[in-house]
Order: sequence, then C-alpha cells, then structure tokens
Amino acid sequence: MITSSKIIFKALDFINARNTGNIGEYKMWEDGEVTLYSSCFAVMLYHYFGALPKFSKSQLKQWAEYINSWQDRETGYFIGPEIRSDELINKKHNYEHVLMHLSAHVLPALDILGVSPKYPLKFAHKFLVANNLTKWLENRDWNDAWLEGNNLLFIGQFLVYLRDQEKKNKASQSLKFYFDWLNSQLDPATGLWGTNGYCSNFVAMCGGYHQLLVYYYENRNILYKKNLIDTVLSLQHKDGGFSPAGGGGACEDVDACDILVNLYKQIDYRRSEIRVALRKLLKAVITKQMLDGGFVYKKDVSFIHMGVGKTKSPANVSNMFATWFRIHTIALIDEILGDKKKSLVNWNFNNVCSMGWHRKWKEQLNFSNYCMDLIVTPFKKVVINFLLFPKKILAKIY
Repeated sequence: MITSSKIIFKALDFINARNTGNIGEYKMWEDGEVTLYSSCFAVMLYHYFGALPKFSKSQLKQWAEYINSWQDRETGYFIGPEIRSDELINKKHNYEHVLMHLSAHVLPALDILGVSPKYPLKFAHKFLVANNLTKWLENRDWNDAWLEGNNLLFIGQFLVYLRDQEKKNKASQSLKFYFDWLNSQLDPATGLWGTNGYCSNFVAMCGGYHQLLVYYYENRNILYKKNLIDTVLSLQHKDGGFSPAGGGGACEDVDACDILVNLYKQIDYRRSEIRVALRKLLKAVITKQMLDGGFVYKKDVSFIHMGVGKTKSPANVSNMFATWFRIHTIALIDEILGDKKKSLVNWNFNNVCSMGWHRKWKEQLNFSNYCMDLIVTPFKKVVINFLLFPKKILAKIY
C-alpha cells in the first residue's frame, strides 16, 4: 500500500466540489469556468477510484448525453464551451490541435459511461487515405517532439477507433504504415524520437510517451527497450520529479512514469533502480496535493491547459487536469510498488487507447516477480542470502 486514505478521500472531495450542481458540468478549479475537459477528467477520476457507482444509471446517462451534446455533426469534433479559436493563448496549440486533443479525451470518458459518440469522427477519415497520411507524417517536426508526440497519439488513437468502432477496413492498413514510419524515425541510442540531432532527451521523452501508448495498446514491439530505460532514468531530477528545472510537472512526471512502469513489466533490466525512481517520484507527486484535495501541475506557477484561456488557474490552486494526471501517476506507481492485498483502491484505468489508458499487469503479486528476478540472476550469493535472510533481502527490495 503506497497511498493513504487521506490522499484518496481528499481527492474525491475536490472532484465533488468542482461540480456545478448540474449533471456533467464541472469547473477546472474552484472559481473557474465550466469546461468539457473538466467533465471528462471527472469521469476518469471517479472511474479510477471505482466511485462511479455512486451515480444512478439515470445520472450517468444524463452525463453521457451532456458530453455528446458538444459533438459537431459535420466534423465529429467535440467542441466544448472552452474552445474558441480567438481565445487560444498559446498559438503553438492551434485550433485543430486543441480540437483533436479534447476529442481524444472525450472518447475514453464516453466509453467509461457506456456510450458512443453520436456521430462518426469524420475529421479523422482523411487519414484512411494513404497519400493524406503519408503527407501528414512527413510534416512532423522532431524539433518539437513533445508537441508532435501529442499529434501522433491523436492519429494513432483515432485510427484504432475507426478500425474498432466505425469498422473502417482501411484503418488497419493505415496503422501498419503509421508504425512502420515511426520505427524508421526512431533513434536507437535513446529509444526515442527526435534525439538524433533535433531535440533534447527530455523533450523527446515527453513526446515519446504519447505514441508509445499506441504501441502498448496494439501490442507492438518496443525497440531499444534498455536504451529507453537508461534515457528516462537519467532524466530524473534530484527532487524526484522529471522537470529539468526541478519541481516536477504533471505531464513530465506521468510521461516518465508511464514509460518506466510499462517497460518494467516487459523486460528484466534495472528493475531495482526503476523501483527507487518510482518511490522518489511518488514522494514528489504527493507534495503537489493541496489542502482542498486536488493537485497542482507545479507549485508556485499559474496553469493554463493547452493555451485554452478558460482553463487558466492561479498559482498553487488545484485544477482538474493536474488532479487527473497526478492520480493516474499514483495509480501507475502503485502497480509496481503497492501491496495488492492491502491496497485501498483497486485502480481502474481507461479502456480506450488514449492518455489515461493502461493495461493492468496480470501478475498482481510482485513478490513472486522479485523472487524470479533473484533466481535468474547469475549472482548465486544473492539467492543464498535470500533463502537464509529473507527479511534482509526484502528490506533491500523495498
């Protein structure tokens, strides 16, 4: 068990308090405005905690109808009340990018609520045409691998949706081309995209987390796993977070955490160091929880989500986005470090390929994995010590 009931119940209090009193309507922060983003974050957070059953079937249906009411019939985009092209503060996140970003969050929220979008995702159909997808991929700029990681996740996620939900046959072929292209762009030295002369390892890590989600979801082989683990571990700040300047960041921290947790489950390499890194990160994440139970993106700085003006919150004020990503980070860490028999939460992850999705580890009792790690190691002395002095060895493991 790595989290206390105090942390969990305070977070639930924060989420509850963001509701306006109307089903589905949530504010980004205490005095903030209603956003569709916040509605989706609330769905996912309640789902993580297993708290959605507190709502009646009728209420959940109303919530889903509320979210679906923001879908544009002509394009299939979800255009929440916060999305206006003339109010985007950060021009790097242009209108199309923000629309795809919001729509990418809506799909898992609707799935959790047990419904589908009202209309097809027509805006994504162009990526079923080979020439369109090729041109779009070739226009990616690895100088900003963080931004492009988001873009690449969106397209991968939407292609998966078109294949599985809209039954578009060409989506499978498009996904194959998508993965082949990504593999051709990968830097073997780091296991990431863009580090071969375009961007820093940090920027590449923050970007790579996103398209790697599509790899995990589709059970695609991750290339250069050891180098990828080496790269991510090298980026941890002495304060436990993964921001080069210190102080962590909700995105940066979950990006690193998700990569380490997924690769920990795939390969027996530097596992003890990964556990140490995750424990340090957990301590850093917990310090970002405020008195109201919510979390901040980073302390002592104001926050604005994707350059969307209506999501701005003051410094040291909890917001729904940071709370969602911080809780997701805790849930990921708990899968590796937690004692499943004593866990306060049977974490639920999203089922739809997107941010917030994660495939649960079937091997729930990590103790057996630690034993196996020791048995296969060439250092027989460690095995003997384990058999003779289990308490001593377990103390080192934890």
